[in-house]
Amino acid sequence: MLMSVHRRSQMPTGPATGSLLVVDQVLAPTRAALQASSGMHRSHEGLVLWLGRTLGADTLVLTVTAPPTEHRQDGVFVAEPAVAAAARAARSIGLGLVAQVHSHPGGDTQHSDGDDRLILMPFEGMFSLVVADYGQGSLMPTHGAGLHQYQHGQWVYITNDALRVVPAVTRIGTFH
Repeated sequence: MLMSVHRRSQMPTGPATGSLLVVDQVLAPTRAALQASSGMHRSHEGLVLWLGRTLGADTLVLTVTAPPTEHRQDGVFVAEPAVAAAARAARSIGLGLVAQVHSHPGGDTQHSDGDDRLILMPFEGMFSLVVADYGQGSLMPTHGAGLHQYQHGQWVYITNDALRVVPAVTRIGTFH
C-alpha cells in the first residue's frame, strides 16, 4: 500500500553530517514499541526515542525509550513533559536524547510537514528515522526506512548510507 505523507514544500536532500551508529540490541525493542502502538489492526503510528551520545559529528545510540504518546492513524504526538522526563532519565545514566524514530502508514518514509514542525527540541545533527507500514517496514534506510537529519535549521532527507548497526559483542580472538 503506497500512501504519501502531506508535504507542501520540497524536502531538502543531501548527505548526513557524521554517522548514526546504532547498537544492534536497540533494533528489536524499537520495532516492538512501534508495532505495539499500531494495535491489533495495524493502523496507528508509533514513536520511540533513541538515547546515546554524540561523539564529534557521529551519534552513538545505546538504548531506546518509548514515552507515552497520543497515537492514531494519521499521527503520533508526545507531550513536552514526557520528552522532558525521558531526557532526565537519559541524563541520569550519562546519556542524552539523540534521535527519534516514528512510523508512518504505507511506504512513504519522508517527513511530512507536521514531522518537520512537531519534533520537540531538534538540534544540529539530530537524526529522525521514519519506518514504513506502522512499524512493519525495515529500520534500515537501505531497505526503505527514511533517515533525516537536522542541518542548518531544517530537516534534510539523507541520501548516503549514514546508519550503521554496531554489534553489542565483537569477537576478537578467543573468549575463555
